[in-house]
Amino acid sequence: MTNSVRDIFGRAGEVFPPIVQDLLAGSYDRNYQFLSLENFRSLSEVESNYVYWIEILYRSHWAATSSLIRYEKWYELCHHSSIVKPNYLAFCSGLRGLLECTTDTYHALGSVPLTIAETARYIEDALLRRPTLKRGVSQELEDSLIHFSYARKLSKHEDAPKSHEAKTASYYIEQLDSPERPLKKLYAELCQVVHPAHQSTSWLVEFEDQNYTIQNPDDLNYILKLCSKYKDPIEYIQMCSVNISMFIFKVINMLSCPKLHNPSAEKYDMSNSQLHKKIEAAIRRQIP
Repeated sequence: MTNSVRDIFGRAGEVFPPIVQDLLAGSYDRNYQFLSLENFRSLSEVESNYVYWIEILYRSHWAATSSLIRYEKWYELCHHSSIVKPNYLAFCSGLRGLLECTTDTYHALGSVPLTIAETARYIEDALLRRPTLKRGVSQELEDSLIHFSYARKLSKHEDAPKSHEAKTASYYIEQLDSPERPLKKLYAELCQVVHPAHQSTSWLVEFEDQNYTIQNPDDLNYILKLCSKYKDPIEYIQMCSVNISMFIFKVINMLSCPKLHNPSAEKYDMSNSQLHKKIEAAIRRQIP
């Protein structure tokens, strides 16, 4: 039985890995500098406005880059355990990780590109150090970016901002679940295999005429069955995860912040996307 990338991951498995590598090549080795609160308070109004927004962009770039790296690492595990050396348990573990990281990225970063575009006028004023009568801030961006980088399961007596508190994986997955893309069903099946449940060993047993036999398992066959059953969700989580980072890079490229520009992002035409159209419209309204 052949095991092509398309059989396992759909067309997304052929399209997105080289795009991820290209985007990361244009994103590595940037320096992010963050001022202490004490030093921030000592700045002039113009300088503090600049620092506020440049740090928002630092965190956006940081999040987009680290999200892609995390995606790439989980994809590599899925690829190796299906294409290179089929291992059903390892593949299910990797696919579960890929699904969890995608839904986390969507929850925390899905609104970031458009929110940046909708506040572009304030960001440009800050980046160009223009004095303004009205100073803009975005609590939504602050909370989203902090949640992505710092959210975790808090200990019982830990005192931390609400943005630091992670929700459950099931909560994140539910945001993207639909009848057409049954991510919750896929996740439940993966968890049953990865956890020490019935499904973690039942695939090893053949049953015929009241006889049970444990044979050398055909891992690839089970991987292909799973991927055929959940073809659309598996393709969607690849597209969703990569596109969010792509749009963050693209909207940063539209701003006067060349040290964070990612030239690789401009190679890819996203003009048919509804999000791209919303971003461009918002930028036109904000920056005549």
